Formats: sequence, structure tokens, C-alpha cells
Amino acid sequence: MTQRLLIIGFSNVVTTSGFAQPTIARLAETVPGLEVFRVGLGALQPQVIPPYLRLASERLGPFSHVLLEIATSAYATHPLANVAAGQEILADILLTLQEIGAEPAFLLHVRRWTRPVVLDFGGLIRQLCHELDLPLLDLAEGWIAQHGATQVAAWLRDDTHTTAEGGSVMAERLVPFLQEVLARPPVLAGLRPAPPLWRRRALDLAQMLPDCPSETHDCLDLPQDYVRLEGRGVTIDPGRVLRVQGLVHLYHAAGGHVSVTPDPPGPGLRVTMIDPLSHFTRIGVLPFDFFRGCDMRRLLVGEPEEAPEIGLVRGQQERPLRAYLGPLLTLDPTAS
Repeated sequence: MTQRLLIIGFSNVVTTSGFAQPTIARLAETVPGLEVFRVGLGALQPQVIPPYLRLASERLGPFSHVLLEIATSAYATHPLANVAAGQEILADILLTLQEIGAEPAFLLHVRRWTRPVVLDFGGLIRQLCHELDLPLLDLAEGWIAQHGATQVAAWLRDDTHTTAEGGSVMAERLVPFLQEVLARPPVLAGLRPAPPLWRRRALDLAQMLPDCPSETHDCLDLPQDYVRLEGRGVTIDPGRVLRVQGLVHLYHAAGGHVSVTPDPPGPGLRVTMIDPLSHFTRIGVLPFDFFRGCDMRRLLVGEPEEAPEIGLVRGQQERPLRAYLGPLLTLDPTAS
């Protein structure tokens, strides 16, 4: 199979001054025939990585290798984060990679934490890679140890996102690392790591709501179908009780406030699907109980409402007012 590499992560994968673009450009010059894709999930958290690995594999794959930059999200600072939960997420990621036939490599990206760290998620990744002999490049503490805190700070434009120079320096280290990863024999395929308790999956709403129009939006190289709500609400009824981790939606310039009510007439949530950065469209997730999920038979999504208090950094709000709903992120017990 032709080697095909997916780079997946959060805002450090999205930003144009980060490591992803110069890495892709240098790999194109040094690894003939390699195809590289990236999926940047913005300000989301590692709980969404397993379903998005599947979505990326279905839409863009198959992949031979996946580079994961997943330790810089705010997950490490959340009071409900803990070792068992972090290990559970990593176990689901590994099992998902086995299922899509891809070999993993992990990148630890530098971040200066401004809030107390509850869970050393990067440390869990280090431990996992050591135990299973998985490739790991440390451009967090290891980068600081090599270049010094002052120099690394000069390569950052905030607490984690690099300047263009910083992203280029990261790419200088990352490209030879990835060349070694691409050349090494497969490791993950032959492993039998401890299985997760739950499998994190995505349930397509476009098939469940056939009377609603749907549109395909391409957010950071990942085309995906979204149900369009305009002048109406919907009731999502899968016909059985599901444990739902979250509801995917889009932030976009025509967004507003939307009420989301699990199992009506239970208490609802008010979700705002526009923010000051919505001059560009990107993926958001409404999590239920910090992605631990809740059991629900139905989900009522209300008609979009105006959000006049939201101003965009660039451009103007668009109309007609509408909402875009992506898949439900579900939690299914691992089959015994």
C-alpha cells in the first residue's frame, strides 16, 4: 500500500504558523510517493479522537500511519480528568488505529500551562509509548531541555502556538522522526493492549433526519455531512437509548443560539454556535457531562435564535440564520 500519513490534533495542527504545514512541505520533498493529510480539531479534547479517526479514515483513508498531537488541549486542566480516564481514552485510540490499519506516532508539543494541571496527559502518553515501543517525539519538556526556556519562549506567540519560525524549527525535528517512523516495521498490528471499557463512535444524523437538508462542509481537510436547521427545530430519535458523549456542530458566521434538550421535557442547554472567530467555519462539540456521556432516548434541538451580542473579529454575520449539526458522538460498551 502507498504510504499515507494523517496528522491529527487540535489547534497546533490548525494554525498556519504551526508545525503541520512546513512538515508536510518538507516530507513532499524528501519522501517520494508519500501522501499526507491533516485534520485539525481546534479547541476540542482527546475524547473525540477515536470517532474522528474513523471519520477521517472513511472520508480520506486508508492511512498507513497517524501522527497524533493530542496532549496540549485543556483536558489536562479539567477537574474531572484523571489517570483512569486518560488511559481509557488512549486505549480506545490504539484499538481504533488497529481497526483502521494504521501505525501510530505521538508528538508532544510544548505548552506553558496557565492553570493548574490536574492530569499529566503527556506523561500518560510517554508511559504508553515506552511500554508498547511506540514512536514518540518530545517537543515539550524535551524541546525546552535542548534549546532552553528562553529560546523556546521566543518561538511561541502565546502559551502553545508557535511563530512561523517556531513551527519551522519543529518541522526540522519532526521530518527525520517521521522518516524513521515510515521506515520501521509495523508494531501496533501485532499488539494486544488492554481494551477500553467504552468505544467512542460517531452516529450520522443526516441518515436519521432525512427530511432535513444536509450540506457537506470541509473543515481542515475533512469533508463531512451536516444537517442544516433553518427556521425549525428537530427531534433526534434513534429508536433506542444511547449513551451520548456529545453533539457535533459548526461554528460559523450565520450561527446563533440553539437550545438542546436531552429526553424532553427534561432540562435543556443553550448552545451558542457563533463566536468572534466564526469568520471561518470550524468544528465544535457540545459535551454531555464532560464527555462522560449520559443515557438518552431522544434529543430535542430547537430553532436557531439570533445572537446579536456576538461580534466577529473579521467580516459580518451572515443570514439566513441557521445551524449545522454533525454526528452524535456515542459511547458503546466494548464487546466482550
